[in-house]
Amino acid sequence: MPDSAKTQFSALVMPHLQVLFRVAYRLVRNTFDAQDLVQDTCVAACQCLPELAATDSPLRWLLRVQHNRFIDGVRRKRSSPVLVGGDVEEAASLNGELLDPQLLLQQSQDEQLLKQAFLRLDEMQRTLLGLRIEGYDLPEIEAITGVDRKVLSKRLHRARQSLARHLLEQAQVTQSGRRIGSNP
Repeated sequence: MPDSAKTQFSALVMPHLQVLFRVAYRLVRNTFDAQDLVQDTCVAACQCLPELAATDSPLRWLLRVQHNRFIDGVRRKRSSPVLVGGDVEEAASLNGELLDPQLLLQQSQDEQLLKQAFLRLDEMQRTLLGLRIEGYDLPEIEAITGVDRKVLSKRLHRARQSLARHLLEQAQVTQSGRRIGSNP
């Protein structure tokens, strides 16, 4: 790669790697797959530097490419992404302080329920909610996904409803399991 292309790549792509990874991780819920998705996006960016340089928003362009790569991967695999459990101690020491073990357990269980509910959503719902979580507004999500804004609003609403329904179902199953387990 010529030096000018390296400089252009560094200026257009490198500042957005963290955002790309966060969005990718929300889609696939696996560090290695998220890294692969970001790498695929970077390869595509490298191959299309003139097009990327001509765009008003390199991040929007990159997110759209990443979204398309994710959808293509899902279509190829026809299986859900694998959930890899997080390290509880690492989560506890994020702010440099140790938390109450009971609180950590509850947070870990709540997070697990949320992850399971999130993964029960279809790819498009995960994509839309993931982009909203990242702070993108409807016009930006429209530009990234190519979905019309009116349709996008309805899909986001349905995604939120589905997530809430899945969380409620899981909470009911968990509560019934606790009641059954608490009776000797």
